[in-house]
Amino acid sequence: MQKIPLTLAKPGMKLAKPITKANGMPIIAAGVELSESLIERLDGMGIDRVFVVGDAVAASQNPSERVTRLDHLFRRLEDQPFQMQIKRYLREYFTIKAAADAASAGVSGSADKG
Repeated sequence: MQKIPLTLAKPGMKLAKPITKANGMPIIAAGVELSESLIERLDGMGIDRVFVVGDAVAASQNPSERVTRLDHLFRRLEDQPFQMQIKRYLREYFTIKAAADAASAGVSGSADKG
């Protein structure tokens, strides 16, 4: 399950949690598959985030893409040392993850050839 911005929601994704009004009354049940029109309706209702099944956003970005996105995500926090430390940790993690993924792809690719 992953909470994502509605702007990243795509038709075919399934809701992992129901969407509720401010008072807790459900609007849309968990398990409903998103369609383009449903996403537009949710946007019109002011819903800005939804919980979807799986790890939809992470699956669409590889670690090297995440490294390049960090500058954009932290662009307004340059004057905050703690936030810059977090950015450095994330950059290191995603760099290592990208290298590990590339290495494992090379190993499995070479194993398939043999």
